[in-house]
Amino acid sequence: MNSLFALIRFSFGRRAAGMRLLGPIVIALLPTLMMALVLMEKSMDAFDLYRSFMVPATLYFVLPLVCMFIMLPVLSELYEKGAIGYLFTRPQPRWKVLTGLYCGALLATLPVFLASVLGPILIGFSFSSPTPWNKWIGLGLGVFALLFLAGMAYGAICLFLGVKTKRPILWAFIWLVGLGSTMGSLPGDGQQYSLHYYLISLAYRWCGITASKTDLFGPLETIAPVWLCLLVLLGMTALMLLASSWAAKKRDIL
Repeated sequence: MNSLFALIRFSFGRRAAGMRLLGPIVIALLPTLMMALVLMEKSMDAFDLYRSFMVPATLYFVLPLVCMFIMLPVLSELYEKGAIGYLFTRPQPRWKVLTGLYCGALLATLPVFLASVLGPILIGFSFSSPTPWNKWIGLGLGVFALLFLAGMAYGAICLFLGVKTKRPILWAFIWLVGLGSTMGSLPGDGQQYSLHYYLISLAYRWCGITASKTDLFGPLETIAPVWLCLLVLLGMTALMLLASSWAAKKRDIL
C-alpha cells in the first residue's frame, strides 16, 4: 500500500505542482466568464442562466477538455522521457502502477472541477440573484458530483488510450468529443450508446435541466434511471482500468 500511495502522490504532484493546473482552471472558468458577460449585458436570473446554459456548456466542453488536459500526459510524458521503464521494472505489478498514476491524476481534477462550480456561484451572488443560497449550493453539489463521476470514466478512457496508442490526443478527441458529446446529443436511439447520454440523464435528474431550456442538449425520448447511469459510468471506469492493465502487459516500455 505504501508504494501505491507513493505513486498517487507522485502522479498528483506531476499534474498539480506549480502552474500545471492553470490551463485546466482557465478552461473550467470559461463558462463563468461567459455568464458574467451575459449578466452585464442583460437583466436575467443568474441561477436560471447558470443551470440552463452554463451547466450544459461545462458538461459538453469543459469536462472532456479538462480530462484530456490532465489525464493524457500521465503516461505520455513518462513514455516521452523514458521514465516509464523505471516504474514498470519495479518489483510490483503494472496494474498497481497504473492505478496509482490514475488516482493521482484524478485527484488533480478535483480543484479544477471545484473552481468550475464555485465560479458561477460567486458570480450569482455578485449579481444579487433572488435564488436562495441553499438552491445554489444544491445545484453546485449536483454539478460537482456529475463532473467527478464523468471524470472517473473519462479519465480511465484517457489512461487506456495513453497505454494502448502512441497518438492518445487524437483518439481521446474522437472518443470523448466525437463519440461522447456529439453522438450523445444526436436524436435517436444511437445516443444511448454514448456515455454522454447517461451524463445528460443525470443532469436532468440532479440539476433540473430540461431540453426545453437549452439547445445544447439534444432531446431525450427517454431519460435513463439514476441507477443505470451510475452503473454505466462506474462500469466503464472499471472496464477501462482493466483494459489499461491488459494493454500495459502488451506494450513495449521502450
